[in-house]
Amino acid sequence: MVGEHAPTLRRRELAARLRALRHESGKTIEEVARELLCSPTKISRIETGRRGAVLRDVRDLCRLYDVSPAEQEQLMSLARASKERAWWQGYDIGATYRTLIGLESAATAISDYQPTAIPGLLQTPAYARALIEGAGERRTQEIDEQVKLRINRQRILDRPDPPYVSFILDEAATRRLVGGREVMAEQLDALLAACERPHISLQVLDFEAGAHPGLPGSFGIVEIEESPASSIVFVEGHHGDFYLEGSVDLKRFRRIFDQLRSIALSPKNSVDFIAAVRDRIRPPEHS
Repeated sequence: MVGEHAPTLRRRELAARLRALRHESGKTIEEVARELLCSPTKISRIETGRRGAVLRDVRDLCRLYDVSPAEQEQLMSLARASKERAWWQGYDIGATYRTLIGLESAATAISDYQPTAIPGLLQTPAYARALIEGAGERRTQEIDEQVKLRINRQRILDRPDPPYVSFILDEAATRRLVGGREVMAEQLDALLAACERPHISLQVLDFEAGAHPGLPGSFGIVEIEESPASSIVFVEGHHGDFYLEGSVDLKRFRRIFDQLRSIALSPKNSVDFIAAVRDRIRPPEHS
């Protein structure tokens, strides 16, 4: 089963089921909070998956909602699975990014649009390091950890049942000499190698496309077939990263991604484009 051991997915699945049970009971969050002698904020955070539910919480909620013993045991199992330690929990990252990585590990499809940099799932170690160093002041140890994190994220592309990933990157991302000519040429080689994999689609949105709906910034859509309610849109920005999970937002960003895909170069023409850019920037000694 896809994402069988993904704690983030299990936490969000548990949250959705507890939220549905409350709705079926006809109780409000405030009423549940009064019954359990806790704050409404706690119940809200449990129901959105932003806070994990401990076994005692699940037991008390099941009793309040008059849940059958069999369903209670299923919910308790989800709560236990949501507490398992995942590989990314050892890194110093924000909760939003932690959620993204957790859901990526269970994804069946990912759509990623990047206007200024190579997508994290395709970055080489040297490119990732140069990008992180250029983003601001960090200690060497912090940079090492961030590079390691990005490379470990890429393991989802190598698993037996990898997600189907569609990448769209702006021409600017292929031309910006992050790390210098040698690092960038190596990165473009890595993109060309990725294009040969059957579960990866990569398209370049060249400058001739003009104005388009992706100009405001990068975003990614993580789709989870097993648990559609856990699908999200991840948006990056200078004021912080955030994710959207409502059906309206998902529909809107899927439409934007489809529009970008329709005006971008075809996968085959994108390969030719990337190869041409690489050949122009490759260091003279490699010519």
